[in-house]
Amino acid sequence: MKNPTPPTILRQRVSALVTTTIPLPTGATVIVAVSGGPDSVALLHILCTALPSVQFVAVYVDHGLRPDETGAEIKLVQGLAMQLQAGFEQISVDVKAGAEKNSASIEETARILRYEGLEALRRQYHGAAIAVAHTANDQAEELLIRLIRGSGRKGLSGMQLHNGWIIRPLLQTKKDTLLHYLQTEHIPFCIDSSNLERTYLRNRIRLDLLPYLEEHFNPSIRETLLQTAQILGDEEALMEAMANKAWQETVEIIAIQPVSSDTPFHTIHIDIQLFCREQRAIQRRILEKCCWQMEARPQFRQIELLLDLFLKRETGAEIHLSRGLRAHKTAKTVVFTYPIGKCSYRGTCRKK
Repeated sequence: MKNPTPPTILRQRVSALVTTTIPLPTGATVIVAVSGGPDSVALLHILCTALPSVQFVAVYVDHGLRPDETGAEIKLVQGLAMQLQAGFEQISVDVKAGAEKNSASIEETARILRYEGLEALRRQYHGAAIAVAHTANDQAEELLIRLIRGSGRKGLSGMQLHNGWIIRPLLQTKKDTLLHYLQTEHIPFCIDSSNLERTYLRNRIRLDLLPYLEEHFNPSIRETLLQTAQILGDEEALMEAMANKAWQETVEIIAIQPVSSDTPFHTIHIDIQLFCREQRAIQRRILEKCCWQMEARPQFRQIELLLDLFLKRETGAEIHLSRGLRAHKTAKTVVFTYPIGKCSYRGTCRKK
């Protein structure tokens, strides 16, 4: 490793990044996700030593997938938290059952349940943030994952330093820098055996695709990906500002009495004339935001159908979206609503 970053400098960088990202008054509490692996162990140690005025709570999430390794990881994280005068919590989630119930992948289910558990603890502690240990290496891998699965500009701008309650203090730090930090500070950590299992897409990208690209195409592919994410992120911020302005001008959110407890307390009305004046890229963003506001995940095919509804379909036309969400075209607006709540059904329930 050339010119390794001294531990003191790394702590100063991370401290400055955190304090400029979110306000952390003296005595604030931050939840820290700590798996026992090198990245999260380094994160906890750096935060606790760099920001002594903040109370940190180390949280270990047991996904129920590696029972032979869990005990040692819990012991290590709990011991480190005690040494650093941080709090400690353990969460258990049933990933396999959740994946089977929702017909989802183990990776995606683990991510969802992990963040749900962390958010529950943040609320319990009235925490200012949840810190997770994504690194620059993870960012490069994430960009390739999103490219392979299909993503727009926003997705290809990568993970953000600050997203809601989530902060990623190590997102600009490379993994070898953290390993050098741990070695210099004599801090133990565990190795997650599942990181070597090629059944997971992220592992195949890290173990196979990135090394192949480095050897045969671009030795600096990781740096190139990070630079691309930075460029797209800056452009994304501009586009998002433009889309938000257009949203305020074209969209009206109307409070309603929901037909069921799990549906939004509002409908969304989009002015057709004002919408059609916008550029196609802004139109897409308005529709994507509308879907999220109505608690539906936007998909490319659905956005295409909605664009067709606005631009070509006749008054009275209706688009059927996921789980009972409907978009109905009137003379002047397109209205998004759940006529009978969140459930799959055919046909229309609009009153004649």
